[in-house]
Amino acid sequence: MTVTIKPSDKAITAYYEQMQQYKDLGVSKETSVRPAFLDLLKEVAKKADWIQIQEHAKKNAQGRTIYPDSTFVKNGLPRGYYEAKDSGDKLDVEIRKKADKGYPLSNIIFEDTQTAVLYQNRKEAFRTPLSNRDELARLLSDFLSYTEPVLEDFDAALANFKDRVPELAKGLVRIIEEAHKKNKKFQAAFASFHELCKTALNPNISTAAVDEMLVQHVLTERLIRKIFDNPNFTRRNVIAAEIEKVIDALVSQSFDRDEYLRSLDSFYTAIETAGHGLGFTEKQGLLNTVYERFFQGYSIKIADTHGIVYTPQPIVDFMCASVAEVLQTEFGKSLGDDGVVILDPATGTGNFIVNLLRRVPKQHLETMYKERLFANEIMLLPYYIAALNIEHAYYELTGNYEPFEGLCFVDTLDLAEGAQMRFSFMTEQNTARVERQKKAPITVIIGNPPYNVGQESENDNNKNRKYDIIDQRIKDTYAKDSQATLKTQLYDPYVKFFRWAIDRLQGRDGIVCMVTNNSFVDQISFDGMRKNLIQDFTRIYHIDLHGNVRQNPKLSGTTHNVFGIQVGVGITVAVKLQSHAEHCLYYQRVEENLRKEEKYSWLAQHEQVGKVHWQILIPDSRHTWRVPRNADTFARFLPIGDKDAKSSRGNTTQAIFKLYSGGVKTNRDDVVYDFNHDVLSERMGQFAEAYNAEVDRFKRNKAPVNIDGFVDHSRLKWDGTLKGHLKDQKYGDFDQEKMRISLYRPFTKQRLYFDRLFINSIYLQHYFFPTLTSELENHAISLTAIGSEKPFMSMITNSITDLHLVGAGAQSQCFPFYTYDEDGNNRRENITDWALNQFRTHYADPSITKWDIFYYVYGILHHPEYRTKFADNLKRELPRIPFALEFRAFADAGHKLADLHLNYEQKTPYKLEWRTAKDTPLSYRVEKMRLSKDKTQLIVNDSLTLSNIPPDTFNYRLGNRSALDWVIDQYQVSTDKRSGITSDPNRDDDERYIVDLVGRVITVSLETVNIVASLPAQFST
Repeated sequence: MTVTIKPSDKAITAYYEQMQQYKDLGVSKETSVRPAFLDLLKEVAKKADWIQIQEHAKKNAQGRTIYPDSTFVKNGLPRGYYEAKDSGDKLDVEIRKKADKGYPLSNIIFEDTQTAVLYQNRKEAFRTPLSNRDELARLLSDFLSYTEPVLEDFDAALANFKDRVPELAKGLVRIIEEAHKKNKKFQAAFASFHELCKTALNPNISTAAVDEMLVQHVLTERLIRKIFDNPNFTRRNVIAAEIEKVIDALVSQSFDRDEYLRSLDSFYTAIETAGHGLGFTEKQGLLNTVYERFFQGYSIKIADTHGIVYTPQPIVDFMCASVAEVLQTEFGKSLGDDGVVILDPATGTGNFIVNLLRRVPKQHLETMYKERLFANEIMLLPYYIAALNIEHAYYELTGNYEPFEGLCFVDTLDLAEGAQMRFSFMTEQNTARVERQKKAPITVIIGNPPYNVGQESENDNNKNRKYDIIDQRIKDTYAKDSQATLKTQLYDPYVKFFRWAIDRLQGRDGIVCMVTNNSFVDQISFDGMRKNLIQDFTRIYHIDLHGNVRQNPKLSGTTHNVFGIQVGVGITVAVKLQSHAEHCLYYQRVEENLRKEEKYSWLAQHEQVGKVHWQILIPDSRHTWRVPRNADTFARFLPIGDKDAKSSRGNTTQAIFKLYSGGVKTNRDDVVYDFNHDVLSERMGQFAEAYNAEVDRFKRNKAPVNIDGFVDHSRLKWDGTLKGHLKDQKYGDFDQEKMRISLYRPFTKQRLYFDRLFINSIYLQHYFFPTLTSELENHAISLTAIGSEKPFMSMITNSITDLHLVGAGAQSQCFPFYTYDEDGNNRRENITDWALNQFRTHYADPSITKWDIFYYVYGILHHPEYRTKFADNLKRELPRIPFALEFRAFADAGHKLADLHLNYEQKTPYKLEWRTAKDTPLSYRVEKMRLSKDKTQLIVNDSLTLSNIPPDTFNYRLGNRSALDWVIDQYQVSTDKRSGITSDPNRDDDERYIVDLVGRVITVSLETVNIVASLPAQFST
């Protein structure tokens, strides 16, 4: 990889400015000026995807530990080093001293504020005065571009390993399937092993899942043996030994393991060679990288269900240091003391246990290791790595090899199932370990539990497992104490681990320290969980590491999230100590826009909870931890709707709207939506026939109990609702009258097959727009619902609206002017008489109508200061509407906005400059439009570009996109990866529709911006 650093690079400029400041202050000592060059290296290293680790311990060739000032790592392996010297030192003399001590000269920069010297392949490769900007840029480029030959092979092997694993895994699965049919010795060994898996991991574990474990073992066992130079691992590890029995049976007939894996020899060799000569910590990083790549290539489902993400070392360091500190300051104990019994319930590759071992006082280490340290793992490959890591760490610390009897191959949450569990956990040795752990008086729980929030599609058949006792505990506590309507998130795996952890302390004082999805801190669904956490613990420390890409689309999961994922992450240290007089909540937000490496540095600098400057939070009566600003002011406004009042009879509701509802939630958008009427009609006719055939088959099979295992996923896209209809033996039919228009996304109308049999939830949309006639007379204000991960928005509609109007991470709520019976009769006004009286009384104006109020609300909801001032409030509750000084100004503006947004297809397109290709016939067909970098041009296709897009176009935003961005995003030809269904927005009846729509939406955007700008500055009295 070639990296070019230009002399004009801003990082170099910042370096010179910083050095000038040091010079002006007369500062020259190494430790004082080193930050300038460190900052420079850290910044430019990002261009090579290197991570900087300061004073990272490394074993030299003689086995001594050295500490380079900085080590730069990629894919778990060191790529370069940095050493700073005082300007008064003789640089060449210092370099020789470091070389004599075994410092790596493979790719290292030495500098003394005057000169920088680059060594590569043990030879001086470049030297330059640091005052020479051009030469400094060259030195940095050479440093970042260099890769040792062995690492070049490793990088290539790693990529190829990921690519080749699926192919080899599928081949192995075929061999195993054949053995299931014909190999009796294998059948017997497999049956025995399968039974052990049922008792240890999951009573419902499938044959296919056990087959996957065998595949994992066969494909990775060699790497584990070779990288750690541990040829006896498969015989010594209690689980590996059991699996080897099954593999021995597999190879007893015609299957040659070595021959089968011969095609991977070059990859294995490259990876093993890269690991040769590395210190144990570096080998650990290397194997963790291989571990992640293996699952990325082998099984996305496994990675999704179990959260295959290696915990970065700075997070592990911070958490372990914090536990040690809290034990000392709050409990008066060290890690090795009696009464400190530690469990990592989802140990992964064992990094937390290894880190803790190195902190235990030497005199207590043996006792701690053998008696008071426990870890569980449910996945085979990380279990292997954890055993190697932990046992080798103990060997390094003591010089004695002892198997880690505290490591169990078991599902931690299963252990809570008590009497329901059988007591044979894989092997006799594993059973003994599990039983010992169950009896242990655990006082510290630490780790990184799975973060996954569930399957994306019912067709994945990849649900998170249910645990009767834990799920019931959540129902009786977190769910019972919640005021939220939707509580499904309370059953996410990481929430189950929080619930399990406090129960596992069994009333003892102790510490729970976990890094998890941190939605529970501020999402509405978790109010009951927050209430219980404050009750269960006397001190809670939470560090918000951000990284929620849905909440902030400017972030990148790979760049800003500490795990490289899409959901926000946080570290929680929760303390239960009866001697505490009161319960306290401490909170700290790491800057949201920091890159993940900068967040690692923040953790490294602060080291532990005692060095963090905490904000003390005082929860409100609704168990909100981060109480929004201006809450008192917001509470004085009129509620737009009230959940409790929705169900009350009569018109006594003390809210502006009587009824409101979410948009339709289909759970199969690609099936029931389409731009083309005829395409959707044909698809839904086929879908109905296929579904009815499943009902017939269900009846013929005498209504099997296991619906998930029965249904045919190849022909139908299932969800829980449709499976329920199947269970009830309800037939469906296709009816052209159910073909309706829906506002799917902003300024994107699609055909919708509006049938509650084939849609997961229609909520109250059938009372708002029951017929085509209702679409001609009714309007509804749609806005982002409580708990949205996206900025507040509001858009008016005269048709059925999708629940995710502005995409995933945000639901919609619709407030209609009229409601009807389901057949379209009995039209009634939905704005309450109470609201009409409030407005007429406040403004002393009896001429105010309910339509005036409707448009007034729409105007208020577009006021920029209202949205800004109450942004946090609008995430936690429905809008509340203030009385503005100028009622008519807002009502008139709202009316104008409604006309623009409802009738956008009739507006005159903005006059853009058309640039057509000379040698290409003009076409209006769109495959995928794209904006130029400066957003002034829109490339429609190879023949047409629309230019001179006004900048203000992008100031009209709905959620996290502008109106035009929504059109560009939605109006493209796309194929759903799961179903293979293609969506094509091009229209045969109007080939210019999309091009004209672009112009119309620009017109609407500009006029919206102008109307909003003309709103009165003051939105409340």
